[in-house]
Amino acid sequence: MILLFVTGLFLLTILIGIPLVWAILLTAVVPIFVFDLGYPLQALFLNFIGGVEPNHYIAIPLFVFAGEMMSRGGVGQRIIDFAKAVFAKLPGGLGVVVVGASMIFGGISGSAIADSAAIGSVMIPAMDKQGYRRSFAASLVAAAGTIGIIIPPSIPMLIYGFVGNVSVGDLFLAGIGPGVLMGLAFMGYCVWLGKRSGVDPGGQSTSMRELGTAFFGSLPALLMPIIILGGIFGGFVTPTEAAAVAVVYGLIVTIFIYRDLSLRDIPRLLVDSFVTSAVVMVVIGATAVLAWLITLEQMPQILIEFVQHFSSSPFTFLLMVNIVLLILGMVLDPVPAILLSAPLFIPTAQAYGVDVIHLGVIITCNLAIGLFTPPVGATLYVASRISGVGVLKITRAILPLYAVALTVLLIVTFVPSVSMAPIWWFR
Repeated sequence: MILLFVTGLFLLTILIGIPLVWAILLTAVVPIFVFDLGYPLQALFLNFIGGVEPNHYIAIPLFVFAGEMMSRGGVGQRIIDFAKAVFAKLPGGLGVVVVGASMIFGGISGSAIADSAAIGSVMIPAMDKQGYRRSFAASLVAAAGTIGIIIPPSIPMLIYGFVGNVSVGDLFLAGIGPGVLMGLAFMGYCVWLGKRSGVDPGGQSTSMRELGTAFFGSLPALLMPIIILGGIFGGFVTPTEAAAVAVVYGLIVTIFIYRDLSLRDIPRLLVDSFVTSAVVMVVIGATAVLAWLITLEQMPQILIEFVQHFSSSPFTFLLMVNIVLLILGMVLDPVPAILLSAPLFIPTAQAYGVDVIHLGVIITCNLAIGLFTPPVGATLYVASRISGVGVLKITRAILPLYAVALTVLLIVTFVPSVSMAPIWWFR
C-alpha cells in the first residue's frame, strides 16, 4: 500500500508542475504523516546532508566542467571534420556524420545536451543546405546526441555506480557495446534514407591526405576518452581521479593546443559548470531522503513480492523495468530517474539473478531514449532551439528513429552479451 502511495504521490506532484526537488521531498515527508510512521523529521535533514557528503561525488562537477570546456571550444567542429572525412562518402553521408560525430563527442563530454548542442549547431544548417528536411535534421541531432550518456564516460552511469555500489569502470566498459550498436543502427537508417530519398547520395571520396589532416587535427580531442578510460580500466586512477585528469587535460587541449579558449574564459565556465552541478547535487540530496524512507519501509522487498506474484521469470521482470523506465524517462531527466529507480530495481534484479551492471546499462539506455521523448525530452528542446523547428514537428520526424532505438533497447536487454561480453572477458 505504501509503495503505491509513494509512487502515485510522486507522479502527481510531477504532473501538476511542482519543482522536482520539492516533489521528491514531499513524496518522502507526506507518507510519514499519512501512515503515522513516527520517523523524526530531523532524520530527513541528516539524510539530505549525508546524501551529498561522499567524496566520490566530486567527480560530478569535475566531469561537467571538463565537458563544458570541450564543448565550448572548437572541439566539436574538429570532430565533425574528422567524421566527414570518414563517413561523408556514404549514402546519407551527412546524417551518418551527425551520428558518428555524436558518438565521438559523447566519449568526451558524457552529456547528451552538450553533444546535441555542439553537433547540432554545425550540422543542422549543413543538412538543411544539402536538401534534408530541417525537422529530420533536428530529430537526428536530438536522437544521436543521447548516445553521449551510453558511451563512456557517462555521468548517469557514474551516478548509478555510486548509488548502487557498482564498479564504475565495469559500467563504462559495459556501455561501449550498446553505445556503438545504437550508433550503427542510426547510421544504417541514415544510409537507407539517403538511398531512398536521393537527397544525399554520397560518393564523394576523401583522399588519404585529407583524412590524415582531419585525424591529426582532432587527435588531441580523441585522446581524451582513451586517457580517461585507460586510466580507470588500467587501475591507475579512480573515477574521481579520472575526472580531475579530464579537467587538466581539457585545459591543456582547449587553451594551449587548440587555443579556442583563454584563461579569461575559465571563470565563466566554472560558474556555469557549478550551477549545473549544484542542481544535480540538490537532487541527489533530496533523493537520498526518499531512498532512506524506501529502505526503512522495505519497499524493494514489497516490489520483489509484487513482481514474483505475476511471474518468476527474469524476462518478465526486465520487460517491466523497460516499461517503467520509458514512462519515467518521459517526465524525468536521467540523473534523478536513476537516483529514484536504482534503490528499487537493484535488489529486485539480484533476486532474479540479473547482473547489476547489465541492469545499469539497461536503465541508462532507457533514459537515453527518454531524453528525446516528449514532453520533457531535453535534447528535443535543444534541437528545436538550434533549428528553429517546433518540438511537435521534430517529434513526428523522430518516430522512425524512436523505433530504431527501441529495437536496440530490446537487443541490449535480452542479449546480455552485447554489454557484458567485455566484462566476462576481463573477469
